[in-house]
Amino acid sequence: MEYAGRGDPARTMALLWDGVPPAPRRGPRPRLDLDRLVDTAIAEADRTGPAALSMRSLAQALGIGTASLYTYVPGKAELLELMVDRVVGAQPLPPTGAGWRAGLHHLATEDLAAFRAHPWLLQVAASRTVFGPHVITRYEAALSLLDGYGLPAIEVTGCVAAVESYVRGAASAVVEAEQAPARTGSTDQEWWERRLPYLTERMDGRFPRLDALERAGGFTVSDTTLPYTLQRALDRFAYGFDLVLNAIGTRIAASGSPP
Repeated sequence: MEYAGRGDPARTMALLWDGVPPAPRRGPRPRLDLDRLVDTAIAEADRTGPAALSMRSLAQALGIGTASLYTYVPGKAELLELMVDRVVGAQPLPPTGAGWRAGLHHLATEDLAAFRAHPWLLQVAASRTVFGPHVITRYEAALSLLDGYGLPAIEVTGCVAAVESYVRGAASAVVEAEQAPARTGSTDQEWWERRLPYLTERMDGRFPRLDALERAGGFTVSDTTLPYTLQRALDRFAYGFDLVLNAIGTRIAASGSPP
């Protein structure tokens, strides 16, 4: 697990908010575009994961010397925060005027897409926030969706936190299912067919409730064009998130506002 916030806070915040590296006291001024640097780092993390990303490998990908790279960013710790904030900045915000339910659904859908496009985000601990402009703007947008419903302040932040926690947890199951064939060398069908005879022999009516639910369609998926475990994870993401939204709606209704 990678943790944000391990770099120098003054230099990190200057990079995040001002968009340029602090001017060096000595030597030539940086000539590499910071956006290109961060985009390259994101592409490398997409390819190898954040643990394998190093200043040396990034310098090689950029075609510059490792020493030169430190002219732009102090180290990997600061770079990681730039990467997270840049990915978040590429995610569209809810449309103007979206209601709380549609707005939170929009944010969750975009977050899931970001986790699938950049699985390494799930390896960046969420316990220490990246205080970048895009991260905070997105959080502000989520909080604003619950304005005017009479919820106490602690419930507004709690509802948004519940959404964020659910999306991150459920997205991890989607990403795991999506990566399984490449990581294991076998498809869902191959994995299942190798185990089915042994499983059938051992279960053999010992779990009647499970058997009944299976016969009644409790494990069917909404679309068979995708691998089963991936579609099941996507279906469960949608179903579970609907439960979260219903719970928020109950809180809003209890406050006296229309859900």
